[in-house]
Amino acid sequence: MEEREKLIERIVKERGNSAVPKLVDLLFTGDSRTAELASEALERLDSCGEIIKKIEEEIESGRHNVGIFYGVDLLGDLQCSHSVEMLYKVLGIVNDEREAIIVYGALLKFGIKEAENYLLYEFEEDPYMKDYLIDIGIALKTSDNPKVFKSIVEKSRDVPDLVEVLQAMCYRNPSFFQMLPEELKEKVNSSQLKGRDTSFEDSYPLKDRSYT
Repeated sequence: MEEREKLIERIVKERGNSAVPKLVDLLFTGDSRTAELASEALERLDSCGEIIKKIEEEIESGRHNVGIFYGVDLLGDLQCSHSVEMLYKVLGIVNDEREAIIVYGALLKFGIKEAENYLLYEFEEDPYMKDYLIDIGIALKTSDNPKVFKSIVEKSRDVPDLVEVLQAMCYRNPSFFQMLPEELKEKVNSSQLKGRDTSFEDSYPLKDRSYT
């Protein structure tokens, strides 16, 4: 077990939910590595209420801290109830496309079609989004839409890092593996698709990708 995993296990086991307020604060005050560590611990705790409360405070204060977007990502991962309204509120304060991608990615985790349509349009049609294709691919990885999967397959010919997104999508939906062209099947490890619980992607190559 890696040191990082040991530390998260210790926080969760020894402090439990009493650690949530401090961990949420670290999303907003720590460096990117600390924020990612806090995020992983918060995923294992009852943290939805504190995350929503902190984001509300930041918005009301007029601060535009990157921690808002770590929190947004967690709200989607945890499927926090009553958070969709908050996600739309965050959309109203985004400063750039990358922040919008994060919020729409979180909305997509709730199955909101509008979010998928927005991300797919940006991925396929917007020539100004070429530098954000990896970010959009990550945001789209929770989609179960074959059209989305095929679009990412096509783009992966020019953007090889998207293969990791395809791998994540195949973990969630093993039937997608058969839609891959032969040259991509060799890159996506099919042996990992057998016997795996795909209800939630708890460990795939892009899980630790930072948004900052």
